[in-house]
Amino acid sequence: MSQVENNIFKTLHISQDVIAGIICNAVKEVEGVCGIAPLPKNPVQLWLKEENFGDIRIGLVDDVLSVSVGIIISSGVKAMHTAENVQNKIKSAVQGMLGLTVAKVNVKVCDAVF
Repeated sequence: MSQVENNIFKTLHISQDVIAGIICNAVKEVEGVCGIAPLPKNPVQLWLKEENFGDIRIGLVDDVLSVSVGIIISSGVKAMHTAENVQNKIKSAVQGMLGLTVAKVNVKVCDAVF
């Protein structure tokens, strides 16, 4: 009697737009953050009518993610405390939803709403 092995290799491809959407939603949940700093749409985004999530940059190497995000904060909030909350929220949201390891989250405060 012969033994048959069934090896099934599974892959999952996650769009950067999905990751950016998760990051965008996580940032909006942090108290003191008005939103993500806007970026102008490039010609490809205009032509294909793609969504622009703003100043979010994503790096992915071997299932390890690094994120840079520019935020706009409300007047009167402590920038350092708010940035740390954004880092923690992004890390927990991405790791919880996608199971990817988040190595670092860089937060840049681009503007404040007065």
